[in-house]
Amino acid sequence: EAGRDDLTTLEQSIRQLDELFLLVVVGEFNAGKSTFINALLGATVLEEGVTPTTTRIHRLRFGEAETRQLAESGIEEITTPVEVLRQVTIVDTPGTNALDREHEAITDQFIPRADLVLFITSADRPLTESERAFMVRIREWGKKLVLAVNNIDILNNESDIAEVLRFVTNGCVTVLGFEPRDIALSARNAQDYKLGAAAKPDSGFLELQEYLVDTLDQTERVRLKLAYPLGVGNRLAATYIDATEA
Repeated sequence: EAGRDDLTTLEQSIRQLDELFLLVVVGEFNAGKSTFINALLGATVLEEGVTPTTTRIHRLRFGEAETRQLAESGIEEITTPVEVLRQVTIVDTPGTNALDREHEAITDQFIPRADLVLFITSADRPLTESERAFMVRIREWGKKLVLAVNNIDILNNESDIAEVLRFVTNGCVTVLGFEPRDIALSARNAQDYKLGAAAKPDSGFLELQEYLVDTLDQTERVRLKLAYPLGVGNRLAATYIDATEA
């Protein structure tokens, strides 16, 4: 007698096996999610700003021309001719601290379906309470999580960057119980480079870009994609075992 929502989630996880690798990008508003995605794509596809500009979920896919269409549940489908999107579908989400209930529900639909979650936090306010709470929900689904500390260009030196990374790592270990793969970068600097306004991107962005595009080769993407329905099945099985025992 499993709930309809749980059964739907499990069915979606199985259907997902036939779709492209799904990268879901999350974090607080103004942490630089949209800027990072634009830098990764090498084009200004998503709106950026100092106020919450991502007011709905965006799903980016490959297409021969750039198109925008509002789909069901308020999700904006975007196609654009960028090569990386031949291999990966990218989902941009509203800020974790600016979600209304509708956006939160839609975001929660995408988190279980993600093959990889990229969590972007900002160097000027790393690992806030709302970010910790959101990470707990991500971890409950057994998702592969990579943590990017953005905006390191506001820090004074390498020592400050290392201190922020230690703070984030220790926070994840002590509060959340896992040690993340964390990378420090400047999405703004990387985007300026892609648009020809900077000499080169920082090493952190190049490391993350290489991981997302190259290290996640076909074998690794398949492994993570198979882990998704297995993780959903394990979580639901544990939930209903507990209910049965009670």
